[in-house]
Amino acid sequence: MITPPWRILSWIALFCLLTVAAEAQAQNDAAAASPAPVSWEQNAISRIQDLFELDLPKTERPGQVQFSFQPHLRDLLNKGYLRFPLELRWGVNDHFELNSDIDTYFDHGLRKGSYGDGISALHFGAKYAWLEWLKPTWDTSVGFNSSIPVSRPPIELTDGHDHFVPYIVFGRKLDDVPGLSGLFNVHADFITASSTPGGFGKNEPHSNSLSVTPGVLYDRDAWHYTLEVDCTTTRFIGSGSHDFLTIRPGVVWDLPKALVFNARGRWLAGFNLTFVFGPDGNTISTGGRFRGELNLARPFGRSQPADPPPAN
Repeated sequence: MITPPWRILSWIALFCLLTVAAEAQAQNDAAAASPAPVSWEQNAISRIQDLFELDLPKTERPGQVQFSFQPHLRDLLNKGYLRFPLELRWGVNDHFELNSDIDTYFDHGLRKGSYGDGISALHFGAKYAWLEWLKPTWDTSVGFNSSIPVSRPPIELTDGHDHFVPYIVFGRKLDDVPGLSGLFNVHADFITASSTPGGFGKNEPHSNSLSVTPGVLYDRDAWHYTLEVDCTTTRFIGSGSHDFLTIRPGVVWDLPKALVFNARGRWLAGFNLTFVFGPDGNTISTGGRFRGELNLARPFGRSQPADPPPAN
């Protein structure tokens, strides 16, 4: 059996990141008396699937294990199943993190027919944040995200391909406007056909692609306003000459404790508009997300981060 190229690339990338992180950790241990300042607030939102796709140039706190779940509640209205992605993020040290996602689904029973239940995809990624390079003007991180479709989920849940997505992201706090940040992401998407049947959606690249994505994030107390402009093309590393432009403005709200019955953790609700211009035509769609985040550091004897900002 021939190992797919994306898997070889992912292992090489992970090995390089682990090597760099280990060397940097040794340097940090030697200079523990004067730790580097943290430039990104820990209450800033992380990448949220289908809502805010940009990775921030920050990592989880050292030793922190973040568990997140994001049910697709709209599925209750227009699908026979409910998608329920699960995510773990682990802050290995002050500038390196690992993450893993599992896309699950199950029959919610509100529609006729049986859709089954199971896992539709597995995801794995890593991120390394430079503590010195381009400081103090820019914060910079490199990493990769990968995904593997598994089992036999409903065909619309997967495109039937493995993905390996290396990226570099630059971020800068804009001092003139408190809470406003500029982001710039460059990434490639290398895809390989898998044994899981699936189909591409409208205006999705069918081959390797390269993307440049500038974005803006504005944090104001419990509200987070986002804007992404994704420019994707298959011209340089893929097949054909297909170009895609996606504009995605959105807003995310840290829900007040009263709305979640004083439950522990962080609870987010978000909404966005997505404008797509591509070879399959132009589309406008809306999306909403509910997300729960639980810090697992306390059960392992580590300190708990501060609660999210109060809602006004």
